[in-house]
Amino acid sequence: MKLLRFPSLVQQKIFELMGFHSLLILSFCSKRIKHLIQSLQRYRWKDIKFVNYSFVELNEIHITVGFDIKSERIYLFPYKGLVTNPMRVFGMDPEVSCSFDTRLCGSKYTYNTEEKQRVVQGIHDYLYQFFGSSIDYEVESMETHLPPSLKNINSSRIKVPQNTTAEQLEACFTASPNQEYIEIGGHFTGNLCPNSVILGTEYLRIYCSAMHGDDILLRFRGKRLDVGQASFHDSTIVRFLNDWRTNKTFENLKSLLINSYDYKNYDAGKLLQDVGIKKMSQSEGILRLTWQMRLLYSTFLNFPRPPHRKWIPSAFESRDYLIRDGDGEKASVFIEDHYVCFAVWNGSSCVTNHTSDKPNY
Repeated sequence: MKLLRFPSLVQQKIFELMGFHSLLILSFCSKRIKHLIQSLQRYRWKDIKFVNYSFVELNEIHITVGFDIKSERIYLFPYKGLVTNPMRVFGMDPEVSCSFDTRLCGSKYTYNTEEKQRVVQGIHDYLYQFFGSSIDYEVESMETHLPPSLKNINSSRIKVPQNTTAEQLEACFTASPNQEYIEIGGHFTGNLCPNSVILGTEYLRIYCSAMHGDDILLRFRGKRLDVGQASFHDSTIVRFLNDWRTNKTFENLKSLLINSYDYKNYDAGKLLQDVGIKKMSQSEGILRLTWQMRLLYSTFLNFPRPPHRKWIPSAFESRDYLIRDGDGEKASVFIEDHYVCFAVWNGSSCVTNHTSDKPNY
């Protein structure tokens, strides 16, 4: 290829005139071209924040490469006929059923659904090697199918299909068991495997309608847990608070937010009477705790204002707090209506407010 014979300065100028998709397709030509693009265009990859693999309806796969202020998308469409790969797209062998579709405009590809796992893992391996490990790699799925398990994934959002077993859901994390953030929703029933890796993730968000979340809370081993729609037995809330206060479990926990919506109301007076609660006086004011909860970058893809972000602030105010046995660590507690809020002071931004008499969240 004559391109390889040009001086590096000329090569760089040529690459700078090419868009993302054109560079990606050019990288398929040979390993030398790929490494040349990586070397001369590395500065462009510094703006990449994430790569998101979204498994949507009808076996379509949408891949989003998110830069600071824009996104590029790659689309894969299922094809029932023979799919050949003469271009070796994404570095995959010719026999792998994935091909650039010249009939479709933009960065669109076809693939054989029977090789879905192999195709998606091949694409992910290529992009991971192309862009490096410093960015976030995300997986999300709709309620029609569980996503394949991919290596080197940082975070996942899974809408669980109906009748999914605990073992089937757990298998989604086999290749990447130590993820930073996991969000589970859809038709999730709360049923998880013993010692599930989901309950060990650092940031966990669960949505599970009309079910009890007691087992999830009591088995959670991570740092921050948000649960929506599920309800909890009073005895579970009391046990959780006492277990933390007596330093029995939850040594890693920094915050808990429960919003049971209309499924249950909680009585603070009843729940806090036997947990050793302390209370700040009127003169001491009310403590406002603020922290950052993890999200997928793709959560804000359709928002009109970039840049992309993966954190969202959480906060509440309360006079009630606990002191943990042994190390004297303190944590604020707020219980009202559908809400149960808990946050450790060490790990949150704490500001005393002398003007507000009512907690907010």
